Amino acid sequence: MTVTPEETNERIAPDGEHQLAWERGMGPRVGIAAGFAAIFMAGSFIVQLPLLRDRTKTEADTLRSVHKHVSAYLLGGILQALALLLIAVVLWYLFRATKYRRPQTPTIGLILGIAGPLVFGLAGAIGPFVIKHYAAEFVNGANQSNQHAKDLVSGSSASIFSIITPAAGLAFAFAMIMTNVNGIRTGLLSTFAGVIGVIGGVLFVLPLGPPQLLLFFWLVSVSLIILDRWPGGRGPAWASGEAMKWPTAMEKRGMTPGAARGPRQRRGSPPEPEPEREIAMDEPVDSNQTRSSRKRKRKQGRKH
Repeated sequence: MTVTPEETNERIAPDGEHQLAWERGMGPRVGIAAGFAAIFMAGSFIVQLPLLRDRTKTEADTLRSVHKHVSAYLLGGILQALALLLIAVVLWYLFRATKYRRPQTPTIGLILGIAGPLVFGLAGAIGPFVIKHYAAEFVNGANQSNQHAKDLVSGSSASIFSIITPAAGLAFAFAMIMTNVNGIRTGLLSTFAGVIGVIGGVLFVLPLGPPQLLLFFWLVSVSLIILDRWPGGRGPAWASGEAMKWPTAMEKRGMTPGAARGPRQRRGSPPEPEPEREIAMDEPVDSNQTRSSRKRKRKQGRKH
């Protein structure tokens, strides 16, 4: 049995070098996947804008809006499903990188990071076709009361999606929160990117606004970080293989807060006297300057 040089290097290389080599090898693919996920997520938001503008308040209005913009409704669900499938790849990669630098990272984050986006994406892709059928039945039927619309939406297969979709969305939100919080702790994600990811995950559970926009910015940020195209360079934790704080802009410039300004002077305190300059032996002495310095010393002696 012959052993290739690559296999020999993998056996000889320490675990840290093997992990960093894996991250460098997978990084470009995952970074590109994050970029495509951002495009799909933005496309989903754009094609579904007509439905968002309708601002429906009842189930009957929702079914009418879906029937009116059925093509955009279906296409938006498909694009969002593709984005979520790629987000699962991104979360898997970030979890492995985070787990190596912070072993106490809970493994449940990996399970939720894969299962949540996959189930939520599939439900989001299949669900619109089911709702489309009920929307057509409602609009073309004689009974167009809001109670009839509720019965259609909450009946049979639609009720299954009403249970699966929130549960998968909750799992996805927890995965986003755990991954981004631990990414900030290990220094793999900047505070800016991590906070956007946390808020984007929360918006999938709490209907406070469309989460697609925040997820778009998060995916773009993560893509730039993984591809090492982040402005000013990414955190040193990527190169060291250890948990290291993501440096601030001032720290990257070799500055610390307060270093640019001198020590503050208390209010009411007299200004510090300037240090007297030593006079060289061959330097001519100004008699006026010598007298003024003597007067200054006498005044200071009287004060003390």
